[in-house]
Amino acid sequence: MAIKCAYHPEADAAGACVGCGRLICAECKVEIGGKFYCKPCIEKMLLEKAETKPAKAESAAAPSTAAKKSITETAATNAAALTENTSGHGKLAMVPQEIKKWSWGAFLLNWIWGIGNSVWIALISLIPIPLIGLIMMFVLGAKGNEWAWQSKKWESIERFQKTQRAWAIAGVIIFCISIAMAIMIGIISIVIGGINIRLPR
Repeated sequence: MAIKCAYHPEADAAGACVGCGRLICAECKVEIGGKFYCKPCIEKMLLEKAETKPAKAESAAAPSTAAKKSITETAATNAAALTENTSGHGKLAMVPQEIKKWSWGAFLLNWIWGIGNSVWIALISLIPIPLIGLIMMFVLGAKGNEWAWQSKKWESIERFQKTQRAWAIAGVIIFCISIAMAIMIGIISIVIGGINIRLPR
């Protein structure tokens, strides 16, 4: 049975908040310094940070209710900004940590994957120099997911991951077919070569 998020019971948990220990899903979690927090904990930290700043001489009194409300709203806005879907904004896009993984689709299908994901740098793979094509395969495998997130607007992280899994499956299928065809061609060549040797001259 899958463990569910404390804030979204319908979503699977993707980790636990280091602040309160609650289980949180991919939508709820915010990464700061390599650690995951839930949005309420982020709001609490920002509120505490704002309240501990040295007060100015003319406002030495404790913050009013209105001031606290303003601080809370600002904290909520900042927390939302950290989790906003900024895909498609090029280098300005914030790439979620969970998609910074090896891309088998980009590695195996390179320029075909590049066209499908609007990653035009992948077309370098078409340069008829073997070494460049080989290097681009590994570069696309390592950076493909990040570039795809930055190049296109995606509905959600889950949608992005589902699409990239489909590309990976297609790449593996095509790779296996290519290997099988190469083996068949090799066997046929050997058989034909053997027949030619036996034929009288």
